[in-house]
Amino acid sequence: MDKKSKDEAEKRLLMYSFQSQVLLLWYSFSGVAASIYHLKNGTSSEEMWVIYSVLTLCISVFISGLSFKERAALIKDSYEALNTLYYKVKSVESERGEEANKRIALLRDEYSQLMGTSENHTDTDFSKAVCIAYYTSNGIKDKKSKLKDGITKAPTKLMLIDVVLWYLKKYALFIGLFTIPIAVPYILVSFK
Repeated sequence: MDKKSKDEAEKRLLMYSFQSQVLLLWYSFSGVAASIYHLKNGTSSEEMWVIYSVLTLCISVFISGLSFKERAALIKDSYEALNTLYYKVKSVESERGEEANKRIALLRDEYSQLMGTSENHTDTDFSKAVCIAYYTSNGIKDKKSKLKDGITKAPTKLMLIDVVLWYLKKYALFIGLFTIPIAVPYILVSFK
């Protein structure tokens, strides 16, 4: 489940990267379009454009500081290395003896090093991975354990709530940030 959780973390960061680029493009376009409109109609407010320019600058500096793509690449490298390590562990599992114990100790050390190479996934990434694995599985559900074939964990109600709230927050924030270039000029003009 750790690999799937890291996969969800990578997807989340790549989605944030794309959304932030769309927002910056939208802010730039909105600023240029509004400037042309106000210059043509002679209704320009210098204070409004200074505020808008500073807002756009702050957002672009903040977004670039988050380095979503770089963090996603580190997570991807980490879960690919974890996958390779998983198969190494599988090959040693059936072995017995002193040599096998040494290999297992080396694999534990390698695991510890890998876990420190990138940020860990969030609880929501884990909840999303569990929900996606469970609800997209075609396995037959066991009546006693309520697990499907090939699935080791069923989502709890708290996990479902966590995932639903994450999606609601994600879309509300994106819509809110998307409306700022439209709302700010109207608010500033209404106070004049």
